[in-house]
Amino acid sequence: MTTAIDAETLERMRRGVPLRLSAGGAWWFGDEPVTHAGLARALLQGIDLADSGEPIVRLGQQFCYVTIDDTPLRVVSVHADAAPTVWLRLDDERQVALDPSTLAEDREHGLRCTVPSIGLGRPLTARFGNRAQSELAQWIAWRDGAARPTFALGEQAFEIPEV
Repeated sequence: MTTAIDAETLERMRRGVPLRLSAGGAWWFGDEPVTHAGLARALLQGIDLADSGEPIVRLGQQFCYVTIDDTPLRVVSVHADAAPTVWLRLDDERQVALDPSTLAEDREHGLRCTVPSIGLGRPLTARFGNRAQSELAQWIAWRDGAARPTFALGEQAFEIPEV
């Protein structure tokens, strides 16, 4: 016979997992790197946000809280189709359409945007890697009179704010 864990104990257990995602996208469990590629992929694909807005990793029906040093995801490449839509290839192996209204520039770390999580569709931040940022550059320009660079694609134009 199995006894259910009370909510307080379960919450303490979820917060006690020493899981961390480095700024470069490497997983750590305490002082040990997560080296199993399948586990690292499952952890990355399980990133989401709890109802409180705190980052979590969901594996099946269970989750634990996670420390994230920078952004939960990284954009590894960018391309456009004839629609025109700009597509982002993420390090969690998904391809998602860029919502240009979520682009922002972090002066120290470059461009970032928001993409939906796999599990609940909640907004996660994704940092553009060097390659992805240079691929996106073809749609970014300074417009006359603009205070900030602008992302322009077809009829869409979005000034990129600094955060």
